[in-house]
Amino acid sequence: MKEKNSDILERAGHRDGMTVPEGFFDAFAERMQSALPENPAAERTAQVLPRSVWDRIRPFVYMAAMFAGIWCMLKMFTLMGDQHVDLSIDNNEILTEALSDDNFIYDHFVDDINQREIFDTMYDDSIGIEDIEILENDSILPN
Repeated sequence: MKEKNSDILERAGHRDGMTVPEGFFDAFAERMQSALPENPAAERTAQVLPRSVWDRIRPFVYMAAMFAGIWCMLKMFTLMGDQHVDLSIDNNEILTEALSDDNFIYDHFVDDINQREIFDTMYDDSIGIEDIEILENDSILPN
């Protein structure tokens, strides 16, 4: 039985189909030059045009306009941000009433403190664990 060759490169050969005749690129530049039409305008040297006053100051005018735009934008941001709302307790009746109610304080502030935070605070204040008594219901009372 004839054994099939599993290597596809050997079956297809090593040619990729992109071949160029020998010496094709040796004289390519000369052939391309002879195939192009004559253009006498391209052979003239480029003339440097004189710069006008506007051409000289234009970058500085653009930069000044950019900085003026940035200044105006920042000015608008500060004007919009100056709407100061006074949230002091003296001027806010609802907040004053809520903070004067003990039930509100216990419901919204005291319950948010856990034992870990209390222990950390006590440790920061240099109160040792021997100075406190932990009751069965996990409440903490100082001695």
